[in-house]
Amino acid sequence: MSLAVTKPTLPRRPDYLKVGRSVTLDTNFFLVRSILAGIIYQYDVSITPEVPSSRCREIFRSWESENKELLRNILPVYDGRSTMYTKDRLNLEKDTQQFDLKIYKKEDKERKGRPQRFNFQIRKVGEINMDRLHMFLDGKVNTCPEETIMAIDIVLRNKPSLIFTPIGRCFFNRDDHQSAFGGIEFWRGYYQSVRPGNGKIYINMDVAAAAFYEPKSALDVLARAIGRDIDRDIRGPLSEHDLKKAERELKGLRFITNHTGGKRRRYKISGLTTVPTDRLKFQIGRTDQEDTVSNYFQQRYNIRLKYPYLPCIIADSPKKHIYMPIEVCEIIEGQRYNKKLNDKQTSDMIKFTCQPPNKRADAIKKGIEIISDPLNNEYQEAYGIKFDTKMTSVEAHILPEPRVYYNQKGGEKSIKPNFGKWNLKDKVLARCNEFNSWSVVVFVPQFRLGPNQVLNFIRQLSDICNKEGMPVPQREPPILNANPNGNIKNILAQSFEDAHKTYGRPPQLIICVLPDTKAALYNAIKRVSDTELGVPTQCVQSNKVQRPNPMYCANVSLKMNVKLGGINSYLGDQLKFVTEKPTIVIGADVTHPPPGGDPNRSSIVSLVGSMDAQCARYHASLRTQQAKLEIISDVRSMMKEILVAFYKSTGTKPVRILFYRDGISEGQFNEALRVEIAEIFKAFEDLEPGYRPTLTYVVVQKRHHTKFFPRDRNDADRSGNIPPGTVVDNTITHPANFDFYLCSHSGLQGTSKPSHYYVIYDENNFNSEGLQSLTYNMCYLYCRATCAVSIPPPVYYAHLAASRARCYLNGWDDTESDRSTVTGGNEPNIANNYTLAPVIPNLRKFMYFISSNK
Repeated sequence: MSLAVTKPTLPRRPDYLKVGRSVTLDTNFFLVRSILAGIIYQYDVSITPEVPSSRCREIFRSWESENKELLRNILPVYDGRSTMYTKDRLNLEKDTQQFDLKIYKKEDKERKGRPQRFNFQIRKVGEINMDRLHMFLDGKVNTCPEETIMAIDIVLRNKPSLIFTPIGRCFFNRDDHQSAFGGIEFWRGYYQSVRPGNGKIYINMDVAAAAFYEPKSALDVLARAIGRDIDRDIRGPLSEHDLKKAERELKGLRFITNHTGGKRRRYKISGLTTVPTDRLKFQIGRTDQEDTVSNYFQQRYNIRLKYPYLPCIIADSPKKHIYMPIEVCEIIEGQRYNKKLNDKQTSDMIKFTCQPPNKRADAIKKGIEIISDPLNNEYQEAYGIKFDTKMTSVEAHILPEPRVYYNQKGGEKSIKPNFGKWNLKDKVLARCNEFNSWSVVVFVPQFRLGPNQVLNFIRQLSDICNKEGMPVPQREPPILNANPNGNIKNILAQSFEDAHKTYGRPPQLIICVLPDTKAALYNAIKRVSDTELGVPTQCVQSNKVQRPNPMYCANVSLKMNVKLGGINSYLGDQLKFVTEKPTIVIGADVTHPPPGGDPNRSSIVSLVGSMDAQCARYHASLRTQQAKLEIISDVRSMMKEILVAFYKSTGTKPVRILFYRDGISEGQFNEALRVEIAEIFKAFEDLEPGYRPTLTYVVVQKRHHTKFFPRDRNDADRSGNIPPGTVVDNTITHPANFDFYLCSHSGLQGTSKPSHYYVIYDENNFNSEGLQSLTYNMCYLYCRATCAVSIPPPVYYAHLAASRARCYLNGWDDTESDRSTVTGGNEPNIANNYTLAPVIPNLRKFMYFISSNK
């Protein structure tokens, strides 16, 4: 039997959804009415020496201004990297030419300084026949030629990229910004891309936000980096430790000097000197004279430096020996902050970007007006592009909400959610296992959290658990107060022994009270409990323990129950595809190292598979792989592990598989077919020759910019968003392939983002209603909440499991400062930096990876 993918082309859409209440929505897609016909010429652009993309456009504009005769009223468009388009062919010998360019610094208006020289080469590499796009628009072909879309996209982005700060497909300016914690600021801008729809093409316009360095004194950046006040705390040269911290923060930033009046020069920071300004000597010009930087500034500019004991900035290349006192340097605006935001910055960013639907729609309309402004559209006119400035309307259907079932012994045995939400009042959890032993560790000093407060919380939590049908042990658990900077393995081991002495058996759960939301302690606890002790832990925040409330205790109880092997709720026969035949539903995710961390650190892969007919219990398989690699390299062995676990749990082999894959883009679909799906088939054959369950592989995409807006208030939820169950599978979706947008959750704040589902392989012959209803219903089974979530739970669990596995990496912690204060028993083995410590086998039978909302 061949293990190759038998259907290499993507599945065609079987039909359109007809079930549910029909409504009309507006979407942030704007119809392109006309484009030029004929040929667009594509050229490769090469600039040497290489420069950052931020400088490429400056060099390109210089080439344009110096070659007007060659261009002859031709308006070239440029993507800012390596591609240029023209609507007329350039008169080049053999379709290629090199140009020598001299680029003077912006402040050198009279061009008296030394220019930077570049070799600018263009080479014709293709001709794009726009008539192929017209054939698609006229309905003569089903496939939209991607190269034509790319050309139109670059034409439309060319002018905004010249007048704004471009980042990828977004463009920003500082007119709408907000200062944030830590010396950064947030800018609002716009996202723009051209997308094919059902027989038409559209401009997808959305608002965007990004973090930038605040334009301020480099001295302020240094002070923030070392966490000290320059005037109050520093009276001499920086320590080696502070110097490294400051250099790490400043290196790579562009700055401008302020000591020469109108001649403000621009440089890039390549480092800091190890010698302070008043001791750093340099050679003056081409003479044999030497002087210190501080004396030179006093003699040459009549500036007496206020901080001569601080280091100098090394400007541009160290070989040039350009040293600038840090107090005369100012960080230039518009430099993106690429590091991972901390908790405070993330909170600020969420508040900054959070806009209700009506305000977001207004902002989007403002964005489309910017690119349609007659002052900005000379490129659109040259390439014959016209588009609507009114949002496109789409037909949507709202699927009915499923009924959620609980234990039939409870007062309320089932409930019909209201806009995707419900509560646990009068309900008993569907299944609770025997709970006989537990303990508590308090990582908070007693003067901040007294023993009576902890006991009060445990009693309230116990009352809630008992009401929900999860009787806790009758005797109160042993409570251990511990140092959060101590040896976590020894602390948890002591708590383990305390529970054993109290109940005569090992603990089934350890409650850990944390002092704050910092990751280091939480990660250390999870690493020890999951990979060394084999006991699930439930972390709670000390402020919640001080002031316990029933809702918080109920949320904690949901996580406790699944970690003990229980089931919180189920949907009964509303998952017919799963309940009719032995079926497994799998979620897959790849988590990459955070920005600003070790670039060689492994990515983590997680496969999570359902272990019962109600999709309530899941088994996780974890691996590491090459950093930043999105395609799962070891899916074959992971799939075998999941299928064996399913057989052990149910006693049967699955005959159908529904595989939800998170995180891959449309450009990676073919690779997923070629690698992942082919390897899954090999896993079937490895387990048993001839074993071949039917497979459906669905990509789940959240990183898109599609938004929907209700036209009628009666078609919205309380927040003004589209209601849960809203499905769009027409107009802006692919003209032939099986994809759809589903918003399965209720809007909490801001504008709801639907998930985009794309079927790239289907042997189960789903119709639209079957897959869309199944996907939507599953979103009501997320075990740690009483609300529908935005993606199917197995995808959510795969993400949680992959995030948890970061704790298991040797060298796992994210911050140097945290790593120095918390130890987990064995010190990290740096030589073995990218392997996972295995989870204790008996723990893998439970959903240990369900994390707290820290």
